[in-house]
Amino acid sequence: MSGKNQYNVLVDMEEGGGYSQPTTIESDGLEFQDFSNDTNKSTGAPPPPSASNTPNFYNSEQRSSGGAGSGSSKPIWSLDYYTQFFDVDTSQVLERCLKTLYPVGDFAADTLNNQPDLYGPFWIATTVVFAVFVCSSLAGSLAAYIVGVEHLYDFRQLSYAVFVVYMYAFVCPVLVWASTKYFGCQPSLLEIIDYYGYGLTVWVPVSVLCVIPYDIARWIFVGIAFALTGYFLVKNLYTVISRTDAKTSRILLLVILAAHAIFALVLKVAFYSYSYVSPVDPPPSQ
Repeated sequence: MSGKNQYNVLVDMEEGGGYSQPTTIESDGLEFQDFSNDTNKSTGAPPPPSASNTPNFYNSEQRSSGGAGSGSSKPIWSLDYYTQFFDVDTSQVLERCLKTLYPVGDFAADTLNNQPDLYGPFWIATTVVFAVFVCSSLAGSLAAYIVGVEHLYDFRQLSYAVFVVYMYAFVCPVLVWASTKYFGCQPSLLEIIDYYGYGLTVWVPVSVLCVIPYDIARWIFVGIAFALTGYFLVKNLYTVISRTDAKTSRILLLVILAAHAIFALVLKVAFYSYSYVSPVDPPPSQ
């Protein structure tokens, strides 16, 4: 032993184990090594939570409300709430329009894929408004030219067309939805709007065909459009109306067909009728 207060501890290693430097412990200055990390590893205690693992109450509230991209978290009076109902492309709209002209299968399940929209009904109704006004004005001018009288364009017809078509495309579905909901049918308002909106597709070619100067042909075209759209409406609305009793369902179907007949009759009388008569010469005075 050398030194009064100093102890040299020599550690002998086995052969091939190598040699470690002697550890010196000073009596007047003890140094302690921190073995807390080794202790945690040996006992299996979890490390302290990091900043990324701590709960974020703002994020948790967002998740509970559906997140920023969820439509359910947006209030109904905001414009962002309605963007989800306009998320369709041109091919989908065209397919839904063509299916109304050939009403085979379940329109809601097969064509809409249970994802109704407002884009198609709005633009189809707007297209019908301009088609009705432009074609009726053109037919009126041709009829006036044939009989040799002057034709005056009445732009009040445009306002009248907007009122008639939009009332049928959007007010009638709301009334049908409210009545069926009153009788416990559990309807979908957007699907009913799609039935009425996409059902207006046939009136675009009918408006063009009604330019021809034959009233019998115009009545035939209007009758075909009425029958095709009426069948489409009844076929798709019956799945909703049939959930009530038989008497109530028959009354609702009759009211729907009556409203549809009034709409077709208004279009025929107000826009597809051109009764120009050749001017009669006044009798000669005596």
